Amino acid sequence: MSRRKRKNLREAEVVVEAPEQPVAPEEGVAPVVEAAPSPAPASEIDSELERLRREASEMRELAQRKQAEFENYRKRMERERLDLGRYAGADVVKEVLPVLDNLERACSYASGSSEEQLRDGVALIYKQLQEILTRMGLTEVESQGKAFDPHIHEAVSQLETEGHPEGTVLSVFQKGYLFKDRLLRPAMVSVARAPSGAGEGQDGDSGDEGESVGRSD
Repeated sequence: MSRRKRKNLREAEVVVEAPEQPVAPEEGVAPVVEAAPSPAPASEIDSELERLRREASEMRELAQRKQAEFENYRKRMERERLDLGRYAGADVVKEVLPVLDNLERACSYASGSSEEQLRDGVALIYKQLQEILTRMGLTEVESQGKAFDPHIHEAVSQLETEGHPEGTVLSVFQKGYLFKDRLLRPAMVSVARAPSGAGEGQDGDSGDEGESVGRSD
């Protein structure tokens, strides 16, 4: 087939579509027009407004009631906080009252008791008080023969000695106590110190053995 015939064949297969024309309404038929919604009656509007006003009033009353409840709760918590701070030691005092009673009895019977009976009575009262405080969380700081610890010990003197390692607690002047996991009072102790040289020991004053030192924090 020649080139000219192939060209004519392609041109014959092309279809030209005409643009669609708008369809005109048929004669005698009126176009359909959507009607606008009719306004609601005045009674329905008034009813809806009344409902909204009623809901707004209820919400306002609810908010006022909740605010009053919160204010009462705040005042009650404040009173309880003040009472807790004022009477925080009431439980401690109640626990110690039996010890006070026993001390009072010991005082009343002291005149007619022997020295040994009086000593035994005081020892029992001391043990009773110690047990009460231990139940409440009081613990004695371990000091005698222990290594000096500046966190729980307060060194008030140093003694030169060869019989103990330097820094060992030799004696306790006042016991220290822990309340649960907090230091209530450090122990006042005397601490071992390495001896000075022989020459210094002869020329120096022996009073250095009682040298006071401060607590090292």
